[in-house]
Amino acid sequence: MKYFIELFTPTQAWLDLSKEERAAYLTHVNDSSKGLMDQGVVIVSMSENDQDTLHRAGYNFFVIWTIPTDDLADAVQKLMVSEGWFNYFDQLNLKGDSTDIFEKLINI
Repeated sequence: MKYFIELFTPTQAWLDLSKEERAAYLTHVNDSSKGLMDQGVVIVSMSENDQDTLHRAGYNFFVIWTIPTDDLADAVQKLMVSEGWFNYFDQLNLKGDSTDIFEKLINI
């Protein structure tokens, strides 16, 4: 099981769209992702990044996903590229398996 976390902030290109264009784009991306959801990809949470977060990352929004396989994780990322997501959002991603992070940190 992969965990995939997106951190993102709208770009000027997004802000330049009308509300109707934004809604149409998000509906399209949602529809495009349904096949992945049917294969077990799950959005755990979508949220705005609270302003009062200690050591807050400089991104306004985040999404947390669980993704069953590496192949599906690749498919999620390819979908973002093919749908032009990065034209509208400045984004950083995190991806990995659940692991014993203490052991990893100790053995660096």
